Amino acid sequence: MLFMIAGYLKPGAEKRLIDFRNEFSEQLSQAPLVAAGALRDRDGTRQGYLGFVEADSIEDAERFIARGPFAMEGLYERVEVFEYQVEVGAVGA
Repeated sequence: MLFMIAGYLKPGAEKRLIDFRNEFSEQLSQAPLVAAGALRDRDGTRQGYLGFVEADSIEDAERFIARGPFAMEGLYERVEVFEYQVEVGAVGA
């Protein structure tokens, strides 16, 4: 199944992202991630990340984000995980 994960950064967290860029890049290169990108506001400030993972359950998708460096360091204000059903186009193709 495909799941969408949105992690919204805490205010001021963007300044700390550089400290964990290597660990985050490693997570981005791992399955089950099929697509991901930054969420930016009108000014271009990074507000979070949106990703799509292939997983057997929503719990598996939640574990994927929970073991990531930004979640482990408490940089996310909130994380949302939803099953995602593509109706138009493709994700990760």
